Amino acid sequence: MVSTLVFALAANSSAQLWGSALTWNHRAVERQEVLNRIDMELLKRERALRVAAAAQVKSAREVGVEVPMSCVDAMAWMEGQLALVSSQLPEQITLASDSALTTAEEPVALWLRASGEGIERRRLFAPAAHGVCRL
Repeated sequence: MVSTLVFALAANSSAQLWGSALTWNHRAVERQEVLNRIDMELLKRERALRVAAAAQVKSAREVGVEVPMSCVDAMAWMEGQLALVSSQLPEQITLASDSALTTAEEPVALWLRASGEGIERRRLFAPAAHGVCRL
């Protein structure tokens, strides 16, 4: 009788541990999928920005302009380019952007924050890095 009780308690405890391990594993897989979706969305924005920046620099060189725009104008241009791509977001992901300031209080970069299901990723986009302005 005692051995049956001990065996039943051990089996029950083992089943509970196994169930909680499966639940934890399932949550970890879901979290990784959300992170992958967020990273893919940020990479899509970066690729679109690189393509647009390359086209902008190429058109400026064809006209003979060495520096296409100031960095302040480039920030506005980058925000416009990223807004064009932001309309195609999946339902769970939201994007927000804010300017990164220098010591002179001029924006020289743009932080793009993507978040979904309580997870946030940030990526820094600098117009100088894409060749559309010079610091």
